[in-house]
Amino acid sequence: MFSNKTATILLIVVGVGLLAASLLADVIGIGDDVDFGLQQTMGAVAGAAIAAVGLFLTMRAKKAT
Repeated sequence: MFSNKTATILLIVVGVGLLAASLLADVIGIGDDVDFGLQQTMGAVAGAAIAAVGLFLTMRAKKAT
C-alpha cells in the first residue's frame, strides 16, 4: 500500500499534527478546559511517540543504506 519511506513520513506528519493539535487545543477552540487537561497530555504524549517512531524508522532506513 505505502512504501517504507512514505509510511515513515506519514508517521512523522501525523505525530507532529497530533502533538500540535493537543498542545494548541484550547487556543484553537477544540479544548474543553482553560487548563492543560489529561486528554491534551495523552494526545501530546501519543503524538510525540508516533513522531519519534517515524524518526527512528527514518534514521534506521538511512543507516541501512
